[in-house]
Amino acid sequence: MVFISSQRVWIHEQFIPATLKLENGKITEIHKGILKNSQSYGHARIIPGLIDVHTHGYAGGDASDGDPETIRIWQKYLPQEGVTSFLPGTVTRSEPRILQALQAIRSVMEDKNENGAHIPGIFLQGPYTSHEYHGAYDKYLIQKPDIAQFKRFMEASGGHIIRVGIAVEKDDQHQLLKHCAASGLEVAVGFSGVSYEEMMQAVEDGATSVVHCFNSMNPLHHRKPGLPGAALSCDDLYSEVIADGIHVHPSVINIIGKCKGKDRLVVITDSSRYKGLKPGYYESVDRKVTIGEDGVGRLPDGRLAGSCITMIQSVRNLQTLGRLDEVCAINAATINPARMLKLDDHLGLIETGYQADLTIYNDDYQILQTFVSGIPMLKQEETR
Repeated sequence: MVFISSQRVWIHEQFIPATLKLENGKITEIHKGILKNSQSYGHARIIPGLIDVHTHGYAGGDASDGDPETIRIWQKYLPQEGVTSFLPGTVTRSEPRILQALQAIRSVMEDKNENGAHIPGIFLQGPYTSHEYHGAYDKYLIQKPDIAQFKRFMEASGGHIIRVGIAVEKDDQHQLLKHCAASGLEVAVGFSGVSYEEMMQAVEDGATSVVHCFNSMNPLHHRKPGLPGAALSCDDLYSEVIADGIHVHPSVINIIGKCKGKDRLVVITDSSRYKGLKPGYYESVDRKVTIGEDGVGRLPDGRLAGSCITMIQSVRNLQTLGRLDEVCAINAATINPARMLKLDDHLGLIETGYQADLTIYNDDYQILQTFVSGIPMLKQEETR
């Protein structure tokens, strides 16, 4: 049991002086004001733990490598950037490699000796993308949406897939989409050239979010609004954004944020295996990438190949680059992804009974401490 306090605790979408009692992994009491003998963080901000629903790797390792140790290293690192929950995201690979990757992530998830950020589930991003908008992935490994194959993926994951990416125009009669929606999974549409009209039908069939809006999709046209038009105009859709100022222009971050508002914007890192590595040239099993001084990976032809941004930087950038309100920025990294994944009954808010996952940072957006289930994750030297 511990009491922590600050003059700025994020409760009901505002910062107030408050003290939190953390006990048995939960927030068990909330007191207005600062209680004596509490561990005070002064004027630092205390917000719900950051949730990254779209991330692929770190420090040379990738969720699709099929290596449990890669996942553990990544999991242990993430609290340093304020992340308390994340979905390891697989990408477009051959079926055997995806099966191996899912089994590796499953083994870590089912290991009770959790050390670092929580893994509430897996994001199966590939291989159901379009050939026209395949991003940095090998288009020859793209596969047609198939329920039988997806069931093999789900079995390999131990039932831990909770989010699925689909280019719905490649999904005949939206069969896989409907199957996933009926199973309670969150369906994200991306790497897609879907028309606006078909995307709106996909929403009726159960699609609930759009993968990194404006990236790897058909462009917005005033007579053919396509997927970005649906993302911006449909109030029922959550929309991801990569807020590094490079994947989409800062003015477009502003547009996406204003269209989605404080309740439907979701900020992501879309981090690749190159996150945490120094600028330079790298080769991996599937691509050759140069990490520039701007921290962004690029293929030899100049195409973007994932981000190296952190979640706490993303929260800051939504405000400084995107000129969005603080409530929009904080919600985009906390309660919105939790609601999107139907985890908002215990994640994403500072409320009694909720998981004691908390991110504490100063005015320079440097992480001072991250609590995961009430346990402080950072040693003193890591917060300097």
